[in-house]
Amino acid sequence: MGSVRRASWKRYLPFLGLNVVVSVCATLSVLAVWSRVSAPSRPTPTPTESLVDAITELAPTATATLPPSPTPRVHEVQPGDSLYAIAQAYDVPLDLLLIINGLADPNALSVGQELIIPSEEAVRRYLESATTPQPVAGPASTPTPTVEPPKVEIVGIDGTPGDLETEAVRLLNTGGAAAMLGWRLEDGEGHTYVFPAFTLYQGAVSVHTKAGEDTVIDLYWGLDEAIWLPGKVATLRDASGRVVSTFTIP
Repeated sequence: MGSVRRASWKRYLPFLGLNVVVSVCATLSVLAVWSRVSAPSRPTPTPTESLVDAITELAPTATATLPPSPTPRVHEVQPGDSLYAIAQAYDVPLDLLLIINGLADPNALSVGQELIIPSEEAVRRYLESATTPQPVAGPASTPTPTVEPPKVEIVGIDGTPGDLETEAVRLLNTGGAAAMLGWRLEDGEGHTYVFPAFTLYQGAVSVHTKAGEDTVIDLYWGLDEAIWLPGKVATLRDASGRVVSTFTIP
């Protein structure tokens, strides 16, 4: 038999290369088609995004927090404390400290007593109200004081009429003060007594016929004989000559 020559491996290289190229192209085509068909409806979250979302969901929802109400300051009175010193220490007006604590006497403090110290807002409002000008009312009409006119009258004869030592005309004022300077007392027969600078307030005064020293309740005519006999009329006139009162001796 004749010998058979084995084909050289180099003769198969082109076929191998072509086979590799065809396989790669087929594989790429299949992958392209598969990626279009099985594409996800939404992008797959990355591990980082998933972690952030989970933490956000677990975190509590923030709610509005109201500021706490201020706690009032309280001062406990110590030995030697005074309300004035406490007001200075806390820089608050003394009057406001009295009002807040319902105190009337700033010296009435006792050891251990608790005093409420007004807040800064209360102090500010108090100072603003104290400095706000208040409306000033218009000038009020001052009532004119009513001066009661005097009411002087002859009410009788003291003592015994016709007796120089005892007779006197009694005058009584039941009204306002009577300035009697220049007033006159007449007997109708030419005898006239002119009053000196004398003021008769509510009350009585006696005009004696005889001489004597004047006082606030006794005046002296200075005559040397009695003039007030029964039936005579005594007349009292003011400084203008107007008849003020008359009296008939019984």
